[in-house]
Amino acid sequence: MKTAAKVFNILSMIFGFYMIYPLVLGIIANKKLNECKDIKSIHNWGIVVLLFVNLISGIIMLVMKEDDLYDSPEEAAAAAALKQQQAMGYGAYPPAGYDAYGGYHDGFGGYYDAAGGYYDPYGNYYPPAAPPANGEK
Repeated sequence: MKTAAKVFNILSMIFGFYMIYPLVLGIIANKKLNECKDIKSIHNWGIVVLLFVNLISGIIMLVMKEDDLYDSPEEAAAAAALKQQQAMGYGAYPPAGYDAYGGYHDGFGGYYDAAGGYYDPYGNYYPPAAPPANGEK
């Protein structure tokens, strides 16, 4: 569907080359179709294309599904898996819990190592506190 929308969009730009506004909007819509992986943005541009550039291309952009934005089925499956992980709360960080090295992931990007130090999500390291000297509290 992405290719069909681009073809109808290009055809309308070729036949209406003398109209500047639809030509500019058609070029922007084609760039969005190439780059964007957000279906809501494509639907918004579909309304603009429907009103100002080409009726058929605008309708195709409005009925397009998110899977149609990806170039291969593998890329669509990887994006769907990432969205599922983000919906489950995993996001870009590993889930909270202990690892095989005795450290602990806090679930927000921080990591406590086995020695008691802390790595924050920004890469800073905070060493463990020194034990008190003899006789001190």
